[in-house]
Amino acid sequence: MKILICSVYAAGGDDPFLSLLPVGVGSLVAFLRRNDLEAKAANLMGLSPHLIRKILARERPDLLGISVMTHNRHDAVRLAELAKELNPDCFVVFGGAHATHRCREILAAYPAVDAIVLGEGEESLKELAQLPAKKRGGDLHQVRGIAFRHGGRVVVTQPRPLVADLDLLPHAYEGFQGGINIHPRRQMEFLITSRGCPAACTFCSSPNFWGKSLRFRSPRSMVAEIRAIRDRYGLIYFSIRDDTFTADRKRVVEFCRLLLEERLFILWNCQSRVSAVDEEMLLWMRRAGCDCIQYGVESGSPALLGILGKRITPDQIISAARMTRRVGIRLSIYLMTGIPGETGEELRETLRVLEGVKADDGQVSPLAYYPGTALHGEAVGRGELPADLFERSTEEALYVRSDPFVASATRRMLEKIKSVAPKELSQRACSPASKAGYCHADNIAAGELLAEEGDFTGAEQQYLEITRREPDNPWGWLLLGELRQESGRRGEALNAFRRLTELVPSHLPAWEALAELLGSGGERSEARRCREAVRRLTESDHHGES
Repeated sequence: MKILICSVYAAGGDDPFLSLLPVGVGSLVAFLRRNDLEAKAANLMGLSPHLIRKILARERPDLLGISVMTHNRHDAVRLAELAKELNPDCFVVFGGAHATHRCREILAAYPAVDAIVLGEGEESLKELAQLPAKKRGGDLHQVRGIAFRHGGRVVVTQPRPLVADLDLLPHAYEGFQGGINIHPRRQMEFLITSRGCPAACTFCSSPNFWGKSLRFRSPRSMVAEIRAIRDRYGLIYFSIRDDTFTADRKRVVEFCRLLLEERLFILWNCQSRVSAVDEEMLLWMRRAGCDCIQYGVESGSPALLGILGKRITPDQIISAARMTRRVGIRLSIYLMTGIPGETGEELRETLRVLEGVKADDGQVSPLAYYPGTALHGEAVGRGELPADLFERSTEEALYVRSDPFVASATRRMLEKIKSVAPKELSQRACSPASKAGYCHADNIAAGELLAEEGDFTGAEQQYLEITRREPDNPWGWLLLGELRQESGRRGEALNAFRRLTELVPSHLPAWEALAELLGSGGERSEARRCREAVRRLTESDHHGES
């Protein structure tokens, strides 16, 4: 049996996030392979209909799994219909948050969808794939955690127990290897190390998707995955996309301790809640290379925070922001507008809070309806929304409000963030070193700021300090190489990049820089070796792609 697990989004070609596959696709494929099933991941984001048709015709999967979110729900249906057109025997399975919470409506409306995996998908998808073909087309009652059609009605089977120990699952990056249209150095930067969220925000479906329990991978498993990706693909920057990375304080501190102990020298960012951090933990994170934290702030109005179910206060927001700035971690915030009851007064409250937060950057999003959220369920219950809204509407996002106030509030919030963002070196980067102990992230942040101000000598001194204190840290050599290359100091740049390739042999940008620098010189044999390294790494990255 051939299994293809994918996601598709016609508008996802340019966006750096929407052009990538969900991390969960990699986890599913890796788990299926571990159970001796022939599975492959395919990134169909932003591809033309012609190319998608070509891929499906060539692969001819027996089972096609499609990750479905609200924004790509109609693209997913069109893909299911195309798969059935090319191969009527293809068994099409939907999964993901939107499909889970709209399983009955989807199966009733779209005959091309044969089944839907509900919530956590590894075990359920494995059992579906292991069923004989004749049963996949009919009797699926024995598979827990799915929905399907039978006898003209939709059947939802018994819930499946959640995987208790996430360390028993393979690392997601293993499932992306050998996939179609997978770019490893972009895709594998993103990690998920837990499932679930301790919050109960009214606009979020995570609690209803993952269940009420919060499960974690162990720090040892997290570090092992980072090391494997670093060694295989040369990545030294990672983004941890857990809903609330800092929910388990002990785990965070142990993760940071292991990163330091094993001298991995990465930079990384994460998401969290302002009520789930303390200064000591943030200091550990900074020492271990945490570059940035994104907090879900949403609003500075106590009344609106209550409507959103945030269970945080403006004082907590400002306090967490101050702690984060004090330890030198860059601060990014998520905000919302278009909230029911939001007026000019609530906007002014938010703007006042932003003055105290002093975020480095932020995003403002209009509040939207998603299935599986309290916000959506209550609106349908009050008769404010039609029950078939998501099937009827062709809009990718279904916003709660679309009045002129929303656009004005978005503009004013973004202007406020920009106007109060820290601009002086003393406000971050250098000052916390005595508190956190030495950490290369401080030198990097200081060097970048000095370079932005035109002080390239000062920036170089920051990077040199990394190489003096930690000669095996690739970041010092990378930034020195880039700085010296830009300033025309060819020989010194060559030496820095050479050292980087010794430390991280799979670091593609270092080999590319060496090949470019050597192209104009007389070191022909070394230039050939660098070009060969670029070719080898690039071909390895794109193995199995269209």
